[in-house]
Amino acid sequence: MELVDDKMSVEFRCWKCLDTNKCYQIRSSTTTFDLKKPSYLDKAHLVIDEIMREDGVRKTLTRTQLKKRFNNVEQIESKL
Repeated sequence: MELVDDKMSVEFRCWKCLDTNKCYQIRSSTTTFDLKKPSYLDKAHLVIDEIMREDGVRKTLTRTQLKKRFNNVEQIESKL
């Protein structure tokens, strides 16, 4: 299963990567959209997500990076 769908939205907040066998959770999401522009131009690929691995390592990734990196995952209940 993929973490990010074709519309660049995240399917779930907590997941286990089946390639690395580690659990991850999205801790926060921030948009980089310029608020001076009309809201209908806002896109999901302009979002930056902060994820945390089960051992406490935090990374900041864009939705495009999430889609590329996590394409073999399964949903889990929040463990972090």
